[in-house]
Amino acid sequence: MPNLSWRHHALVQALLSRGPMSETKFHSLFHALTKKDPASHKQLFNECLLAINKELAYVQFELRACRNQYDGEVCYGVVNNVADEQAKLGTKYSVPQITFYKSVVEAIANDVTGQGCISNISALYIQLECQLAIGSQSQGGPSTIPPAIRNFTMSQKEKTLEELVKDGWLCSTSDGNIGLGVRSFLDLRSWLRMNDVPTCDICNEAGVKSTYLLLSCYNLSYCHF
Repeated sequence: MPNLSWRHHALVQALLSRGPMSETKFHSLFHALTKKDPASHKQLFNECLLAINKELAYVQFELRACRNQYDGEVCYGVVNNVADEQAKLGTKYSVPQITFYKSVVEAIANDVTGQGCISNISALYIQLECQLAIGSQSQGGPSTIPPAIRNFTMSQKEKTLEELVKDGWLCSTSDGNIGLGVRSFLDLRSWLRMNDVPTCDICNEAGVKSTYLLLSCYNLSYCHF
């Protein structure tokens, strides 16, 4: 990113090293670096983000904002614009864990109640074999279940859920259910849209929770981009 100042680099590096940051923390960091308050210097703040994204586009990354639909808090993070959820998780998680994550995300996205979550028990009883079978059929090929996935135990699922929540890909809601984490809201924007999750007319975010579409974006200051 040769055209960016050290302040731009510091913002990007902070997000890369720490992971997604709340709007409050990100604004505080911006203020510490620039001595300008984002609330009273919105144009400067937005120009800074646009300059960063112009450079990040060359490596197919983006500094993006999203709203956590479970608590309403806006967060910022740097995301890969090209890779799918499997590639995003591939550096740390095993194939069975990635398949499990994908299954949980699909179950949450398809929640007919509009709550945007599933129970912990429902998540643990998701059958990974069905997920792979559906994928193979959609591609016109035979269903072949790798032993690692076929033998993925309940305890392994439970441990994976804990890791995914800890890493921010999933979250544990206030009533003990499993929902999408901030990383998923940031990284899976395109996937959610392609899977017909209704979008907000104001900010174009996928409304995993039905109440999100009605309440979250009356505060127009969120829609930076």
